[in-house]
Amino acid sequence: MLFRSEQAPEEKAAYYDPLEPMNRGIFVFNQAIDEMFLKPVARVYIAVVPEGGRAAISNIINNLKTPVTLANDLLQGDLDRAQTTIARFTVNTIIGFGGAADVAADLGVPRHSEDFGQTAATYGVGSGPYLMLPFLGPSNVRDAFGRVVDTFFDPLDYALDGSES
Repeated sequence: MLFRSEQAPEEKAAYYDPLEPMNRGIFVFNQAIDEMFLKPVARVYIAVVPEGGRAAISNIINNLKTPVTLANDLLQGDLDRAQTTIARFTVNTIIGFGGAADVAADLGVPRHSEDFGQTAATYGVGSGPYLMLPFLGPSNVRDAFGRVVDTFFDPLDYALDGSES
């Protein structure tokens, strides 16, 4: 019989986290940033911006992220979802005032999101070890790499870049 602190050799290997010391340090850092900066900013945002305004801002950001979802729909070979993504974007941009209103969802076409980490998984790429990212939180190696790839499809990254060509 094994005690809680004891593990069979095969179980120990299954739970081995090669990045644990680094992940713990980044977790502590993220907690400190959250407490010192993010929570106070979020409280002010909630106090100043009415619920309808927050919903509109969220909808606009989701609408602007449509190219990321569309690119990954196509990379996954899912043409039906790609068509749905294009239809949602068109309806929400035109009828929903730039995406401020999610008219497509009201018409029965719910939002979905795809990212390159999910696309890589459809091609059999393993997740890799658990990874705590500074500022961004928990992930794994595949999804962290996917975030980098997704930035190339995200118009917000280009709009907020500020550099001139």
